[in-house]
This record gives sequence, C-alpha cells and structure tokens, in this order.
Amino acid sequence: MSDDPVIPPDDDPLGIEGSDELSGPEPVEISPDADEAAGGEPEIAAPIAEALTGALPPPPPEIAPAAKTRPDLADRREPLYRECGGYRLRLDPPDLARLRELPGSRGKSDSEIGEAFFDGQAERLAASIADDVPSPSEIRVVVDPYSRQAFLALENRIRGILSF
Repeated sequence: MSDDPVIPPDDDPLGIEGSDELSGPEPVEISPDADEAAGGEPEIAAPIAEALTGALPPPPPEIAPAAKTRPDLADRREPLYRECGGYRLRLDPPDLARLRELPGSRGKSDSEIGEAFFDGQAERLAASIADDVPSPSEIRVVVDPYSRQAFLALENRIRGILSF
C-alpha cells in the first residue's frame, strides 16, 4: 500500500486532479545503492551525469569578433631609442610596459607613452650622467612608476637615478 493520501474527486475544490496543464517531467529519483551504503556517492541519473561532465559549448560566433574591435595597444617587442646629449637612451619593452602605470597613459600605445616620456625627460636624463659616463654610450633607462624614478644603467651597473 502507498503512504500517499488519496484525494477523492469531491475533495478537489480547484479541479486540478488529473489536469494535464500542471503535469511536468517525471521526477528523477536518486536512490541509495551499495556504493552509498558503503559511504560513496549515490548514482546519478544518466542525463544529469552527462550534463555535469560534458564540456562547455564553444562561445557563440558573435562574441569572438567583439574582442577584435578593441584598439591595438599591443606590447612593443623592440626597444625604443632616443639620442640626446651624446647618449643613446634605451627603453626596453618591460620598461615601456611599466610606463603604462603613469597618469595620462590610458588608451595610448607603448610607443606613444615612451616617446612622451623621452620628450619630457631625455634632456634631464642625459644631464644627470654627463659628468660620470663618457659619451657616446648606450644607456638603458629602467623605470619604476610607483616611486617615479628612472634608473640609468650602463651595461650592468646603475650610473644614475632621477626622479620624474
């Protein structure tokens, strides 16, 4: 015998007994088996297990082109040079990327940011090492945007530090 109460048709005031409008999919029953009794997980119905373990579908084609419409702000792969005061100043790609942290650099390419940096600082950079480093020399400019300092390196030695 079933433990569910049986509602006679006379006791159905809303008239929903046997109505097709409210019928839905059959409930999925998860019943304990030997694995669950032994402390394992209950067996999941095949459609649910398939949905949980299946791979995600590829993104719709209309999403992929949207990423390509962004402005081209790709990292610069070669150093940026500036001749000043007999020195060849060099900003390597990682240093150009660090310049992006400075105010006013949003939406600009690495080349634009580096050129603007050299426009404002090249004379000061060259003057700061003029007494210590013979010209002509190639000087690497290492940038720390957080302390707003430029370190001037000749080969593998720091020869000057300049705040900007």
